[in-house]
Amino acid sequence: MKMDNNNRRVMRAQSAMEYLMTYGWAILIIAVVLGALFSLGVFSSSSLLGTSCIAYSGYTCLNPVLHGGTFTATIGQASGTSWSTANVIFVGYGVGTSILNASSFTATCAQQFAGGLSNGQTATITLTNYLSSVGTKSCAAFPTAVGTSQAGTIWACYATSGTACTYVAQIATVNVKAS
Repeated sequence: MKMDNNNRRVMRAQSAMEYLMTYGWAILIIAVVLGALFSLGVFSSSSLLGTSCIAYSGYTCLNPVLHGGTFTATIGQASGTSWSTANVIFVGYGVGTSILNASSFTATCAQQFAGGLSNGQTATITLTNYLSSVGTKSCAAFPTAVGTSQAGTIWACYATSGTACTYVAQIATVNVKAS
């Protein structure tokens, strides 16, 4: 059987349509899967970040853990002076720390070290709330849902003599996931 040019064109057109339809369905399925993964947050940068505690010069921050709404970490100082008393607070990101001062540490979300912290000493802090607003000194509960992140800065207000909180210092920047 002999084919003429019209039949060849029809066969080529049919072959091209089958090719486009096959790959079109495959591309559509890939797009739907990528859309579903994106909506689940698989590609968000926060899901890639782990727990970190980056201490500022002269300070130590180790083993940050957020479990059951309680934040614990080991902090220390090697500033050259011993602290006679210290209050430690976790300030969440986005709060605006430019107005952070000694009176901010009277909020219920601060932990007090009545015995202070000697030069070269470390201590474990345990906080159930973080400072969520400096101006109104509002505290909020740490997240409890597993995988939820909380980022912020650990601050200390300390005195080198007496009990009045005199100096304010940034201890560490923290990003921690609830476990």
